[in-house]
Amino acid sequence: MLDIAQLKERFRTLRIQSGLTQQEFAAKAGFDYKFYQYLESPRKKQIWLETIDRIAAGHGLECWQLLHPECSKFLKSVKK
Repeated sequence: MLDIAQLKERFRTLRIQSGLTQQEFAAKAGFDYKFYQYLESPRKKQIWLETIDRIAAGHGLECWQLLHPECSKFLKSVKK
């Protein structure tokens, strides 16, 4: 499980890997740009599960895949 700082870094990493700016991803996930910018910032100290679910959906992931990235890698290796 990720702590809040790791979760924010995961948000940022996935967004950059997708080639999207904060503004583009915010629009894709249905957030106000300033709110999403605040989510990635160190000032935000808590994040609701509903927000995490919307971010995961914006990346085409299930919530658990966003929260447990190592689990997704494990499942892919088991399927081989």
